[in-house]
Amino acid sequence: MMDRFELDDIKEIHVGDLPAAKKGIIDSLTGKDAYKDEIPFEHMASYKKGHEIGTQVENLLKGDQRDY
Repeated sequence: MMDRFELDDIKEIHVGDLPAAKKGIIDSLTGKDAYKDEIPFEHMASYKKGHEIGTQVENLLKGDQRDY
């Protein structure tokens, strides 16, 4: 059984530029890099961190696909 995920688990994540990180999350969850080209070079690390967070969220959701 998977450990229960709590929102408090993500309090210590630092993304830098929030708008760039949000776009990374959106791109990750949609499976398209719609916003990547508009991210300035200096905020690319924030975009990548957001993309990683989106992947983690998707993996958590996939792990929670059980019969109800």
